[in-house]
Amino acid sequence: MSQLPIIHIVHHIDTEGPLHEPISEIFKRLETTLNVKIELEATPSNLEIIREGNYFEDEELNVIIKRILDPQLVNFKSSWTEVDEMLMRMLSESYRNKFQDSFGGGWIYSWHIICHVGFNSNERRRDLGYLNIFNHYEEILKETNSKQDKLYWHFHPISFFKEAHISATSYLNSMDVLNQVISRRLIEKKWFPNVNRAGFHTVRPDSNWFLEQWIPFDASNQGIDEDNSTQVDASFGRFGDWSGAPDDWSVYSPDLYDWRKKGNLKRKISRVLNLKTRFRNISEQEIRNAFELASNTNDDVYLGVTNHDFREMSSEIEPFYEDLKKVAEEYKGKVNFKFSNAVDAFNAVLKNSESEIKENGVEIDCSFEKNVLKVDVKNGEIWGAQPYLAIKTNMNDYLHDNFDFGADSKVFYYTFDRITIELDKIQEITVATNDKFGGNSIVSFKIKNGEVVEKLVQQGNKI
Repeated sequence: MSQLPIIHIVHHIDTEGPLHEPISEIFKRLETTLNVKIELEATPSNLEIIREGNYFEDEELNVIIKRILDPQLVNFKSSWTEVDEMLMRMLSESYRNKFQDSFGGGWIYSWHIICHVGFNSNERRRDLGYLNIFNHYEEILKETNSKQDKLYWHFHPISFFKEAHISATSYLNSMDVLNQVISRRLIEKKWFPNVNRAGFHTVRPDSNWFLEQWIPFDASNQGIDEDNSTQVDASFGRFGDWSGAPDDWSVYSPDLYDWRKKGNLKRKISRVLNLKTRFRNISEQEIRNAFELASNTNDDVYLGVTNHDFREMSSEIEPFYEDLKKVAEEYKGKVNFKFSNAVDAFNAVLKNSESEIKENGVEIDCSFEKNVLKVDVKNGEIWGAQPYLAIKTNMNDYLHDNFDFGADSKVFYYTFDRITIELDKIQEITVATNDKFGGNSIVSFKIKNGEVVEKLVQQGNKI
């Protein structure tokens, strides 16, 4: 095994399914983003006039517009047929192995799955529904035998008027839907989130505190020395503001009140830059900075990149890999690089050994005494203050609630009665927790007529 430090290349994908954008919306987005007025009719020919810098007189503005209107950024995959054509190509062994790391390994994807739910309008024709996108990727990863890839967490807070194409930042305003998503994935898929990618690259105090309760790893930091003031949607800290966050590829724990600052919270945040977007992009120099950090410290480094599945990802991966190869050659014999999934990369950078993970990984057991559910932590420590409780009723409603705490952090209780919900109104109960290594323990009960008829115990996500 190599003793050289390793750059762990982690490709995080905000996995949102097809996205339709009419040309009128592109014009509107330009106006909103740059605070300009366009008097031209929204047609392909007029879009080309703007793209070529023949409409506005401001040359600096035209440079930004050309970047925004790059065909790669406006040609969306608007159907599952288009998305799947790309996936079947890029999930193939032959495509992955076009890209070789220092150990001969091929490309690995980390899929951050969203559920588009809670919306009243859907102008972009997103695939609305609980588990729709999750189920689609679960199926296609099995079909392509993509066992090296993992599914992770992504969530878009809901806007005031519940429009699927509008960005928002409040977890608190979206809490009912948020817990629905987790509870349904936990009960139906026996899957619990362990790595976050912030929706719209944006964290706020409420999401900072929510993540601290449940999810140990957070691949969201986009700290970079870059001026985006001309782009209105990125000014005054509105979206994706990571100013002041570490920009040296270090992994850090956030502050209680400001997630961008190093602090005393437990979860770990990695830096993840964009692949070929209008700002906060990975570059050859940023790659070199990561290699230089590894060379100087002799420690492993987490280098994250991100994009979306509704654009042609190959056009974004391939230029990045060429830059990566060039820099890797400069550091040959000093630093290696490896394609990794997010959990493996976090553990490597945090120096969590395989033996430590195995010995101290969390394990819970659950039992009933009449109508009281007891949770015992049999091994390791849970992440956050308590396990997560999900309930599916006989009416197919999905509920979430807090536990009652035992004498220490190893025991928790929940009483099913008329004050909460009685057992004869329930068809399934699932309890889950993560640990600091990103491992999890899940226990599930099937209930019939108020009695337990089946118990399932699972260590780690199946997908």
